[in-house]
Amino acid sequence: MLHFITDFADQAVMLPVMITVALIMVVYGWWRGVVVWTVTAAAMLAVMLLLKIAGLYYAASEQAAIISPSGHVAAACMVYGGLLVLLGRRYFMRFPALMLVPLSGIGIAVACTRVALHTHTLFEVVTGGVVGCAAGLVLGRACGPVPPRLWLYLLPGVACVAMLFHGAHLGIEGAIRAMFLPRRVMT
Repeated sequence: MLHFITDFADQAVMLPVMITVALIMVVYGWWRGVVVWTVTAAAMLAVMLLLKIAGLYYAASEQAAIISPSGHVAAACMVYGGLLVLLGRRYFMRFPALMLVPLSGIGIAVACTRVALHTHTLFEVVTGGVVGCAAGLVLGRACGPVPPRLWLYLLPGVACVAMLFHGAHLGIEGAIRAMFLPRRVMT
């Protein structure tokens, strides 16, 4: 069951879902949503990449275990939590702090699976959760009013793409380590 849940947050699922959401917004003609979604997703992915690279360099320089913030948690918070925030945006705008409920709820669910599977430490999942929740908050605050019938296309589209790619793995962590792990650290 843990693998089933965590596989919905693998980059092999998240990247196609992110693209699907953007394409549905384009087809629907919600340009502000497209720009905010795309910029927020790209920024979240870039921050996570930089944090993972920083963790590699820290481990190499301090001769410590590699610190690798959870991209699964960050992506799940931003994508699934962000979609829930958009779904309830008109209610959340009165009390913006309540956006953290769906964002952190999704994050906690995925974080528990990552820790239980011994793929990340508590620090790593919390770091991913903070980045993902921040991205979800930006998404909820910056997107503007959501077109009311967008959900008739968005929810089935996301569900189909997530199920189609569920269980696939990209192995991005290994690629990041292969490209950015320092061979030696200058002191």
